[in-house]
Amino acid sequence: MKKIINLMVMLGAVCGFTACDLEITPDTAIAGKDAAHLKYVSALRNGIYNNMTTVTAYSNLVNTEYYTDLFNETINSGNRGGFFSRWNLHADDQDILKLWTNYYTTILQVNYALEKAALAIEQEPENAEELKLYMGEMYFVRAYMIHQLALRFCEDYDPDRADAQLGVPCPVEYAPGAQLPRGTLAQTYARITEDIKSAEGLVTTQGSQNSKYITVDAITAFKAQVALQMHDYDNAIAYASSLYSKYPLVNTREGLENLWLQGTCPETIMQLEVTRNTYNLIGATTDYLSGSYQSASGTYLYNPGYVPEQWVCDLFTADDHRYGPYVGPATIRNITGEGRLMMKLAGLVGLRSTETLLNYYNMPVVFRVAEMYLIEAEAQYRKNGSGATPLSTLRTARGLQGTSATGEALFTEIQKECVREFIGEGHRLFDLKRWGIGMKRNAQTACISILAGGTATYEMQKSADDPQFVWPIPQYELQN
Repeated sequence: MKKIINLMVMLGAVCGFTACDLEITPDTAIAGKDAAHLKYVSALRNGIYNNMTTVTAYSNLVNTEYYTDLFNETINSGNRGGFFSRWNLHADDQDILKLWTNYYTTILQVNYALEKAALAIEQEPENAEELKLYMGEMYFVRAYMIHQLALRFCEDYDPDRADAQLGVPCPVEYAPGAQLPRGTLAQTYARITEDIKSAEGLVTTQGSQNSKYITVDAITAFKAQVALQMHDYDNAIAYASSLYSKYPLVNTREGLENLWLQGTCPETIMQLEVTRNTYNLIGATTDYLSGSYQSASGTYLYNPGYVPEQWVCDLFTADDHRYGPYVGPATIRNITGEGRLMMKLAGLVGLRSTETLLNYYNMPVVFRVAEMYLIEAEAQYRKNGSGATPLSTLRTARGLQGTSATGEALFTEIQKECVREFIGEGHRLFDLKRWGIGMKRNAQTACISILAGGTATYEMQKSADDPQFVWPIPQYELQN
């Protein structure tokens, strides 16, 4: 049962693009060698970037946030994310199947595009350079998708046990009906590493701030993430720190507001483009705010489906530039006094139909340099107990005092900074697994009256060894 995973479910997702005809491949009317041309491969590339935009959108990451100790569900949620909030996940859960399918559909399309690109190089050698670039991007996307699957559906990578830990299937050929072994986590990360190397050899696009394409710097940032996950601390430090000079940290509240409201920031290494014509590729993160503008008072009244927990709110102090742009005070319907909400995903101003109508659509920021400082800090701590320098650099840029903490106190500060910086961006579940720590929720005092699920949900406590930190592979896949 654990050995065989049927990837036919992925073909079902492709039906969304092919009128639900199981016999139609992603080339629609163009088949065989007719598809092996730069023009067609370029179109496939655009589709793969669209898929990556969809799966990296914050609406696709909310479930990992609701699953942890960052947010409490309210009576306004409409049960959206409720199974995650209550840790009531099962192998037959449709949300789990959707997540699994989205990632493997993208991998399926990457493998198809790689096949056609290789043929196109033979038929159009004059276009080989551009086609090789596209192939490098596709190798990167495949590695990224496999890594995201491993983070959700596998245990945390343990170098001493990776040969025995279960991995995820890693298809490298276009074969929709293939039955692939799940393999080990060591094999999964070997595939990720191999694809990163292939991408490095082909992607020549130099990095630039706010790049909407895969670049040399984006690959470096991804390598830093993977190295930290694999406990390769020397390389994690080297990769992360190599990006600092080109992507300076912003040190003002306005700079952070620009990141989330204007979609531009010198810290951004890679940000997938969303426009008024393409924002249907991503879902809205309405449940964090759901705000309506009150013209009489010039303020918003919020009706959120999820609210930050009290301990999270307490992390954001007035001197922190993130207080307000990330988490800040809010007028919430049906509560007494002022509450706190996560504000960072209210949506880009440029995508709003009117200035005051929140739309909750943000361009997915895949990599930004703030994460690199936290990667270096954690890797330094794991390696030799240090890490205060990169952590202090990030803290002072955000308006806080640096730290001289050492030992466990330093590690605690690193953990807090990860929450302050990346709340709402889908990091917390993976951090908890990597750190080997459990969680304990505590409800925001001002919002107790509107919370859902009872104390069993909003005071939930889970130990680090709880097997449900690993999400279940869809039952449909296991049965097949």
